[in-house]
Amino acid sequence: MLQLEQIVFNPFSENTFVVYDDDTKECVIIDAGCSTAGEENQLFGFIDSHRLKPLMVISTHGHIDHIIGNPAVKKKYDIPVAAHEGVKNDFLRAERQSRFFGMAFNGACELPDKWLKDNEIIKIGESTLEVICTPGHADGSVSLYAEIEGWVFTGDALFCRSIGRTDLAGGNYEQLRESIRQRLFRLPDDTTVFPGHGESTTIFDEKRYNMFL
Repeated sequence: MLQLEQIVFNPFSENTFVVYDDDTKECVIIDAGCSTAGEENQLFGFIDSHRLKPLMVISTHGHIDHIIGNPAVKKKYDIPVAAHEGVKNDFLRAERQSRFFGMAFNGACELPDKWLKDNEIIKIGESTLEVICTPGHADGSVSLYAEIEGWVFTGDALFCRSIGRTDLAGGNYEQLRESIRQRLFRLPDDTTVFPGHGESTTIFDEKRYNMFL
């Protein structure tokens, strides 16, 4: 069974997740949002103190608050950055976007090392994460489903009682609603949703109470 650690980083209060197998110590980092040396040390401190073995850092999409920590994590652990190929434009805009928001970013134009595909399976010890394409908030947005544990990491697609904004480049309101309804809402009702910002929720609660859907 997988375990997880959630850490809130950067001025956007972005949720970074370390998902790890307690037996093998293998782990992945989902949405490395650490934006300062102090935040990097917080993330590294957790990984190193638990003697985890990072396999990759996964970006659910390419917005700066979710990828700003990628270069530091990649360098520290010599692991690939993985994302859907649709994120290319956002990754190439990352340095400009970081300056706009006053955030230091040293990974200008570094595209991911590994391209994820819809329904791809990522192994972590004896457990898995399934890649689910959920575009609409941004090009190349994906969610990550841990079937055994009953978790789904939705990036900025689905939040507790809300959905991702669609007014930025690559955003499409109807496409996002369709992604949620046709992909995420087909998961079991008791699946716990871990979004890119804010508190966790469940698929059942969002079906019932999310006013945007």
